[in-house]
Amino acid sequence: MPRSASLFAAPDGATLPFDDLTPLRTMVVAVCSQTRLDEMIARAPFGQVSLELMDGWAPDNQADANMARTLRDVGHYMAGVWSLALAGSREGLSHASLTRLFEPLGLGSRTRVYAMMAYFRARRMIQPADSGGDARLKLYEATPTLRSLFRGRFHRELTTAAHLIPAAAELLDRWEEPGLFEGFMVANGQFMTGSYLNITPDIANLDVFAHRNAGLTILGQVMIAASSQGVFPPEGPVELNLRELARRADVSRAHVRNVLQAGTDAGFLLERPDGMIGFSPELRHQLTYLMAAYVLSLEWCAVQALSRRPVASF
Repeated sequence: MPRSASLFAAPDGATLPFDDLTPLRTMVVAVCSQTRLDEMIARAPFGQVSLELMDGWAPDNQADANMARTLRDVGHYMAGVWSLALAGSREGLSHASLTRLFEPLGLGSRTRVYAMMAYFRARRMIQPADSGGDARLKLYEATPTLRSLFRGRFHRELTTAAHLIPAAAELLDRWEEPGLFEGFMVANGQFMTGSYLNITPDIANLDVFAHRNAGLTILGQVMIAASSQGVFPPEGPVELNLRELARRADVSRAHVRNVLQAGTDAGFLLERPDGMIGFSPELRHQLTYLMAAYVLSLEWCAVQALSRRPVASF
């Protein structure tokens, strides 16, 4: 197989050429069908699991803080996911292979990908790899630092999600087996690619938070502050402590204010005369289905890793 043909593994184990992403889009639609989303939301632990997952987005130790600072927005986070996935693929991780993922999904240009890879090298998350004797190929590999960041994060998230999805518990029992974490990360890259292909850009969505530094972390902490007895999504209103939000998200209070203002300008957060913050029905709706889709994605990735299907190619 030529290195220029970047491949994804289909659910049935077949390979799919990168120039035809329709199967990934179709796969995500099937996994996150309305019926499956509603079934997930109806499960008793869903609300509490969602709150715990959102709370876990905030760093609670030095490793988490390093990840939050390094993978500070959705673009850098996805670059980390795809770096791990591509590094284990037939094509390998290069500026060209990463750009082919970023550009069609509207996440960045060739110039931005180059800057991200330089930043990742400076942070010692990727390093030059053996090009197999071909000096024209500038390949990179993921370092133990990058692997450790994602391995720790997903171990915690799967532990939380195991209350809803049996496959998570099975994967955790076998977490140290060679190839399983790598398979999980390849599947995660596949699912995130398919998810972005299904985004409708002209419809208001949570990108107003996701594309800002620690934006989803701040939103998650707002939800935690407003939650009562595990009710998700919380109805509000809530009086926010900017100092505490900044501490939990590991950002400045000024940045927290900017993120909250962006959410207000988008109509998701509602300012009240008494100084408290309310939540629009649209925000509550989108958060509910975001978390249901995320749990379903963890389930799909766990199943793929356990079956070893996605490891061979990306």
